[in-house]
Amino acid sequence: MQDKHLSPLNLVNRLEDILIAIFLASFIGNPLHIDSFKLGIIFVIITIVWDIISYLCFTYSIEDKQIVIKKGVIFKKIIHVPFARIQSIEHSQFFLFRPFDVEKLQINNASKSGSHDQIILSAVKTYVGAILEEKHKQYQTQDVDVNDDVEQPDVEKIEDNNQEEINHGYAQYKISTRDIALYTFTSFRVFITMFLIAHITHGAVLDFAISIYQKGFGSNLVSLIAFSIMAIIIALLLSFIYTMFQFYDFTLVKEGKYLEYEKGLFTRNKVRLSIDRIQSVLVEQNVMGKLLKIMTVKIIMASDGSDEESSQAVVLPILNSHKYAEMMNDFFEWIPLKTVEKFNVRKRSIWLFFRNFDWILLIIPIVIYFIGWTTLSYSLVVIGVFTFFYTLGNAYFKYRVSSIGLTGDAKDDYLIVSNGFLFKQRTYYVGWHEIQSIRFESSVFMKRNNLAHIVIRIRKGDSAQIAGVQYIDYDGAQKIYDWYRQ
Repeated sequence: MQDKHLSPLNLVNRLEDILIAIFLASFIGNPLHIDSFKLGIIFVIITIVWDIISYLCFTYSIEDKQIVIKKGVIFKKIIHVPFARIQSIEHSQFFLFRPFDVEKLQINNASKSGSHDQIILSAVKTYVGAILEEKHKQYQTQDVDVNDDVEQPDVEKIEDNNQEEINHGYAQYKISTRDIALYTFTSFRVFITMFLIAHITHGAVLDFAISIYQKGFGSNLVSLIAFSIMAIIIALLLSFIYTMFQFYDFTLVKEGKYLEYEKGLFTRNKVRLSIDRIQSVLVEQNVMGKLLKIMTVKIIMASDGSDEESSQAVVLPILNSHKYAEMMNDFFEWIPLKTVEKFNVRKRSIWLFFRNFDWILLIIPIVIYFIGWTTLSYSLVVIGVFTFFYTLGNAYFKYRVSSIGLTGDAKDDYLIVSNGFLFKQRTYYVGWHEIQSIRFESSVFMKRNNLAHIVIRIRKGDSAQIAGVQYIDYDGAQKIYDWYRQ
């Protein structure tokens, strides 16, 4: 394919540059005593000319073994990305671009250069994405070491005896409106939504709500509770609408060695990746999820992207506990779900988790001693009491859910790491070959009490995900460490 330009619709994506130019002109015009309107016109003209030149200087070509990108106005740059090194291709299509059959492509490769050399084709015809997917699929079968930059052990992967079965496996998951509602309710987005509304409006919405409450409801306790419930319902509705836009018509398909998920209302996102590119499977479950017996499954991927979608993707937003084993076997059948040996956190860790954070509460009586009993002092006491019980509960929750286990003693076995933070349990399924490093920690005082920490490092995007457990038996931690060192 000869060098081709992006679709002219790419210039629509640059409208934000014009808005930035207008804002910049209004910001610096007054201090410099320059007419902001005239300065804005000059900035807008410069921005438009620059964007057009940048558009003309950006070309791409699809060759037999690689895609070549040429870009740069002042400093020219040529980027070669072999198809064999592509991790995944993300397709995003804004609803206004659908009639023109135009989409955005983000190509994640196996380097660790980050966004510096990240390949983004912001507006191309959809057939370009189809060609790239086909080329990518052809080169997936070649034995290419895509992890040269990952600092992983120099060991070949052991082939699964059931590889033929995996290649012919098919499974599908499709989200329902009920699942979206459950995801909204259990993700605590309602409280985040209420906080963001109050923050963005600088408290104006809160003041308005208080005035409406006082005029329409009075000031008794019953009306206060009713008004609070109504406010929460409105926030829940807004959170549900946002989640609906994000996960509308979410579909996950596993076909052979590939996972493909598609989602979104206004912007339709589609990603297809090989299961060989998955670094870890992450299962998350907060307190509300435990009560309702539902969880969320994510995958951690290696790529050159730093954004959340490129490095960690939600593939099963809502999964019922009674279907957990069935769905995991359908989509991630190569992962053993049961451990042959498991090491739980010691009960003493409740005090240690609590102590590690709550020592900061000692500052409160010191502050009160110097300032005396004022309105601030009462506020500090309330904050301190709340923090005390919150961290105590979190310490107990962390003790209950934290553990680490092995599915076997060989290099093709998996490590299952479970920990907790802010009342959310995270369980990582990670293979020996996907672990970048394991750190064994035990101070003199910890060793005296037969305690140790295990911290593992997994590649996530162009950086790393840290997972581990604290305060497990010293001998158990040593066994995990020896398993990795074999």
